[in-house]
Amino acid sequence: MIIRNLSKVIVCAIFLIMGVGTLLFVNYTKSEHSTDLSYLSIDDMRLDSKIDKSKYIANDDVFLKKYGLYSKKNQPNLVFKVNKSNNNLKAMTLTKNQDIKTNFNGEIEGNVQDAIQELGEHYHEKHLRKSYRLITYQDKKNDIKLSIVHKHDKIKKIEIYKK
Repeated sequence: MIIRNLSKVIVCAIFLIMGVGTLLFVNYTKSEHSTDLSYLSIDDMRLDSKIDKSKYIANDDVFLKKYGLYSKKNQPNLVFKVNKSNNNLKAMTLTKNQDIKTNFNGEIEGNVQDAIQELGEHYHEKHLRKSYRLITYQDKKNDIKLSIVHKHDKIKKIEIYKK
């Protein structure tokens, strides 16, 4: 009888240790490869900031239920994805325009290594077709992703978006 109760306690203790170990492992992997992207900006615009839609041109070619796409008159290659209900900026995409600056050393036709040096080594790289590569940084705490498409170490597209 005592041996039977002791074996039940041992089995329960093993399962408890396995459960705690699993929780610790999941928490560790969740925080691993995470980069703080909350400070990033393109052309001095940051995610979750409110924008005045009257200063931007709406892109009516694409219809999204919850979001609208906007760009500045003099910068058509910088596209903003804005939440229709509260005018918060949810995503920014930059292509072609070499004059627009970012605060993380990422510029169109600039060297991708400059951005990597500023942002750190916690990124995933994926090969795309025609010698293009995609670098993705993820901020798991703030649900922000940064994608940089480059070819021969020259940046072709920058996209920052929040889930």
